[in-house]
Amino acid sequence: MKTIAFLLLFLATTASYAQMGKSVRFVNHTEFGGLFGRVKYQNPYAGNSDQVDSKTSLTIQTFNGVQVHRKLSAGVTLGMDWYKAALLNPVAGGLRYDFLGRKNVQLFGTVDAGYGFSWFHDDPEGFSTKGGLMVNPGLGMKVGKPGVAAFTITLTYKRQEAHIEKTPLWDQKQRFEDRVYNRLALRLGISF
Repeated sequence: MKTIAFLLLFLATTASYAQMGKSVRFVNHTEFGGLFGRVKYQNPYAGNSDQVDSKTSLTIQTFNGVQVHRKLSAGVTLGMDWYKAALLNPVAGGLRYDFLGRKNVQLFGTVDAGYGFSWFHDDPEGFSTKGGLMVNPGLGMKVGKPGVAAFTITLTYKRQEAHIEKTPLWDQKQRFEDRVYNRLALRLGISF
């Protein structure tokens, strides 16, 4: 339902520009990289004591939208994040804003907010993984001539929620786990 709402908003924005007689400039920003973070969890094999580990995951996403203003683009972001125990597909509304720069180097801001789905995740028997809310703000740098393709490097904070239902043990009526993935994302990409 949320995906349909984002797509309808995108189509309505595009249609309104076309009706006003303005030329619509489409924007694409595709990037891949890593999600880096530290995770604290209880280890049942060590007497439920807390354990902290570094985690690295792979991420890929594409932003497709229209240029609303000379410096502002709005659109839809689709992605895939490979966490150790979950494969989530965020679908989000996104904004890209060019702050300042010189001829071939531009600093920009990015923000995406939406929902991460578990469309391609395959659970073992007795488990059910569902996605959750996602937010991804950050800063980046474009290197390339204005109006043509540019290489990008982006540093963002990514917060992704997930809910996992598990088969109850002998003394439980229900068993679940709510996860919040807080990660620093470093991505390389191309924008045109």
